[in-house]
Amino acid sequence: MEIQVSNIKSKLVTDNPKLLKALVKLYTFKVPGSEFSSAYRARRWSGDKKFISNTGTFRTGLLPRILDDLKKIDCTPEIKYKKTNLPVTPHNWQIEGFNYYDYQEDLIMRGLNQLRGIIKSPTGSGKTLIMAGLIKGLMGRKMVILFNAKQLLTQTYEFLTQTCGFEGVGLCYGEGYVYGDIMLCTVQSIEKILDTHLDDAEVLMVDECHEFANGKTTLPAIQAFPKAEYRFGFTATPPKEPIPKYNLEGALGPIIESKNTANLIDDGKLAKPIIQLIDRSYAASGLDEDMSYLEVYDEYIVNNDLRNKIIREIVDDIRKRNKQARILILTKSLDHGRTLEHLLGGSCEFLQGCNSVGERYEAISRFRGCGESSILIGTKILQTGVNIEEITHFINARGMKSEIATLQALGRALRRHDSKECVYIYDFLDKEKYLNEHSRARKKHYEREGHEVKVL
Repeated sequence: MEIQVSNIKSKLVTDNPKLLKALVKLYTFKVPGSEFSSAYRARRWSGDKKFISNTGTFRTGLLPRILDDLKKIDCTPEIKYKKTNLPVTPHNWQIEGFNYYDYQEDLIMRGLNQLRGIIKSPTGSGKTLIMAGLIKGLMGRKMVILFNAKQLLTQTYEFLTQTCGFEGVGLCYGEGYVYGDIMLCTVQSIEKILDTHLDDAEVLMVDECHEFANGKTTLPAIQAFPKAEYRFGFTATPPKEPIPKYNLEGALGPIIESKNTANLIDDGKLAKPIIQLIDRSYAASGLDEDMSYLEVYDEYIVNNDLRNKIIREIVDDIRKRNKQARILILTKSLDHGRTLEHLLGGSCEFLQGCNSVGERYEAISRFRGCGESSILIGTKILQTGVNIEEITHFINARGMKSEIATLQALGRALRRHDSKECVYIYDFLDKEKYLNEHSRARKKHYEREGHEVKVL
């Protein structure tokens, strides 16, 4: 048996069809919701996604996982690389003016030696500095760094050029284009760099790569760049479901982890969260039984007077106790954000997706610098990529079930700051149809991260 390895795809060649068939079955998964598709109903599609084809072809990032599975049955295939694929001898990757923590050094060195991987770096652990270390170590090669949001791109561009002093850094997003051998690009504008970087880039990096795992545009983007031997994703929350997980690993490589959130809290690198779930009463009285999820969500979260009143009471209590409190509130819908903005009044700002990057920076600056307690309300735009160390209290007003969304939002508040030793988190144990299951899921997400959860 041998495995022929190339940059994007590899192939397992064997004269043992039973072994190949077993591997194909092991790496085949049912696509959620496939039974509702017309192709499935017409029996043109089994509803499965195969990560190893019947001919033995698979995405090269899955090679370490497949080798581990073969090792379990004492099978050691011969590996044949189509070109030299040796660990890189990097430049000095350390950046003047920064002292790296041991876990940051570990992630950078392991990345450079393994050539590819998904670097799991908890929110607040210095992900951008880790990225900068990899860029410095690979300097001189043409690079593409992909983002799913303009705000993340501009923040990273400023850090690399102004703080780190890197030269040759370009950026590409809807409103602008500046060429550079190191090109920062939103996936929405990727067509602008296809002629200059698609065939020549030797390094591909993907920020918040969990957001690229299933998209019709985003996934093909990170599966491209045929010359990029060095491929790195960055995320605090790699997906756990097999299809998005193997999509990412296939394109970028295995997960590389040094310390988790609980380790960093114990080490004093992140603030300790005091997580409190408000056990509110069941409000539907059976009226939710025949309602859709959207109807339930609107009725018992967005327009729930009692639940929103509790949020106001929490805010009032915080502001009485802490005159310098910085309170972040996340909502799912614009209507809910507007409702809370009207209800809370005072020094309260509501950030929306329609706000420009400049408007967002100005609002965040006012939130940070206010002489008294202040409140910032936002939707998904404040879930990832926003660095506000001053947050002292976080209210998850939106509910939801997603582990990634829950932990990404929690991570906004965990960054250390001189003004706080811990951060207070408020969430709800909702009781209505759908919402009850979602609340219990969020409680499990918090607990699995090693956080103590109190029910009020």
